[in-house]
Amino acid sequence: MKLKFNSFLFVLALGCSVSMNAQENHFNCGHNKRTQELWAQDPQLKADYEQLVASARQTTGTGATAKTTYIIPIVFHIVHEYGVENISDAQVYNQVDILNRDYRKQNADLSELVAGYDTLAADVNIEFRLATIDPYGNCTNGIEHIYSHETNNGDDYAKHNQWMRSKYLNIWVVRSMRDGVAGYAYYPSATEGGFFFADGIIILHNYIGSMGTGNLNGSRALTHEIGHYLGLAHPWGSTNEPGVACGDDGIDDTPETKGFNFCPTTLAQAQVCNAPVVENYQNYMDYSYCSVMFTKDQAAFMRNTLVVETGNRNNLWTDTNLIETGALANPAPLCAPIADFSVGTKFACEGETVSFKDASWNAAVTDRTWYFTDGTPATSTSATPSVTFSGFGWKKVKLVVSNATGTDSLVSFQSVHISPTWADKVGPYTEDFESGNTVSWLVDNPENNYAGWAFSNTNGKDNSKCMKLNNYRDVSAAQAFTDLYFYNFRLGGNKDALISPSYNLSTTSGSELIFDFAYATGGTTLSEITESLKVYVSKNCGKTWTLRETLTTTDLLTAGNSTGIDFKPTSNTQWKTVTVPVVINNTDTKTRFKFEFNSSDVSNNVYIDNIRVTGVLTVAENPLNTMDLTVYPNPTNTTDGIAINYVANENPVEFQLMDVQGKVLTTETNTSVNGQVTHELNLTSPLAAGCYYVKISQGEFSLTKKVVVL
Repeated sequence: MKLKFNSFLFVLALGCSVSMNAQENHFNCGHNKRTQELWAQDPQLKADYEQLVASARQTTGTGATAKTTYIIPIVFHIVHEYGVENISDAQVYNQVDILNRDYRKQNADLSELVAGYDTLAADVNIEFRLATIDPYGNCTNGIEHIYSHETNNGDDYAKHNQWMRSKYLNIWVVRSMRDGVAGYAYYPSATEGGFFFADGIIILHNYIGSMGTGNLNGSRALTHEIGHYLGLAHPWGSTNEPGVACGDDGIDDTPETKGFNFCPTTLAQAQVCNAPVVENYQNYMDYSYCSVMFTKDQAAFMRNTLVVETGNRNNLWTDTNLIETGALANPAPLCAPIADFSVGTKFACEGETVSFKDASWNAAVTDRTWYFTDGTPATSTSATPSVTFSGFGWKKVKLVVSNATGTDSLVSFQSVHISPTWADKVGPYTEDFESGNTVSWLVDNPENNYAGWAFSNTNGKDNSKCMKLNNYRDVSAAQAFTDLYFYNFRLGGNKDALISPSYNLSTTSGSELIFDFAYATGGTTLSEITESLKVYVSKNCGKTWTLRETLTTTDLLTAGNSTGIDFKPTSNTQWKTVTVPVVINNTDTKTRFKFEFNSSDVSNNVYIDNIRVTGVLTVAENPLNTMDLTVYPNPTNTTDGIAINYVANENPVEFQLMDVQGKVLTTETNTSVNGQVTHELNLTSPLAAGCYYVKISQGEFSLTKKVVVL
């Protein structure tokens, strides 16, 4: 029998509600849509849920009385790309406090309840505790941070590193989700069998807590989603969205309703389905943004769900599990921190300042030390140091963090790339990769995952050498539910960039970027083919980029479908040529191009060849090219010196010797003019074995020679 409250009592309550004011932004739960999709694929899941409802409603069961208070261990997985979605521990702690307040009927806004519902509001007697022991027995604060592009997808495959669902309630926090939803969870019955990996709750970062990126209006979203996780439907049922049709959730003490996506402020707004019945729009399972309660029968339903086997909820609260997950630890133990950091810009010019940020997690850091190769400062204890690097190339950065419990460190050899003050090449220039020398080409693989650009000895146009993005991966032998098994499900949204050498185009007019590429997709419909190839240009060493070209769908496909095969172009008919106009002026002395491929789940390999930076030289040729410059001996050894032989013109020449990190070892000038010259570099100590570079400059012109020391 459905409970009914008359309109007179409702009118008495209207004047005392602060949270009943209409809100501009409203919570949108993805539960109904996901549930309907699952039920359409497998109608048995709907029958399973109906059986769960029947079991949970059996008041003769032990669910409502087995324990006075059920404690559930929880873990938050923060899936991020070092953006605002990488929320603080404090924001998570705030959310846990809100959950415990709501499920224990300790929220102050209970005073705003409509008269009549105040006696129905329930203390659910469920509490949530952050785990202090992870599945491997390690100390944890119940919050882990995972770097992944999946934070932008926010679907079931963004649920990285699920901890055993029979032991933990898993909550994933992400940046964005499809269909404009703020979060969703599945009924316990929906995640049985092979869909267990999706069990838990996924939610936007700005719906976590009432601080940080969260806000008071959205802070009950997780309260709502855990209701679904424990089997509760929306008050209008599982068949539609709010405001569509009157419906029922199968709970005896919640009135029939259409549901609300606003907070009623008038009598008529709250009497929709069975006037003068006032509907329970203040229920946590509604969308009204003035939700403050669960009913007694909802509380009994959730507690009964915790004792049935469906979804493994019946193990979460057992004494054994609470000990194994450390959920009863009070106070929580102090764990050792796990070192992590982010960089403000991955590419910069020599002499520019680069910012870093300590992003360590698992515990508060009390001591930290940074080490920056070729950096000024070379070390720092700041949480957010700013550093200037000398020399060029990829720079090594190390962070060591510690507290009273322990120490951890992280070393990155490619955290930041510094470009020299001169260009690698002078335009016009053609790169066909036949030399095999790709040292001046940069690869940006942010997640350091399997897919990445690399040099290929074959498969280029005319079966020549080229650059290849290796997207295809054979997963036929993958163990079920491992990262390899999920490879193609998590490929979508992955970004990999191939970055050209820097070109001095200041003396080139009418420039264009022309390149050949080959690509085939595993998709069979246009809706599946969401991948793209984007071409960018940078004139400041890659610090910022301007989009110049985007290739998608039919413009991107050169070789059709490649489902299930490791695509390799077999003829020139599978290649396309693309021309990109380039706007150049006389200050563009370090222009770089970036080829960024944005994958979909059906992406295959990409090949690029014959990259031409065209144009017409508008000034005289580099005079150094006419000096017959020779560096010798080359190779040399650790005891012999390095000399440069050349035919001098009327101007002096400057020489710089640098190591592979760009560190300048000596700078010298020879003022000899108009004749044959041999200049020996003045080395104060023998050179170690390795590669070195001699930069030769005259005025605005320069070129670089490589020297090998054996």
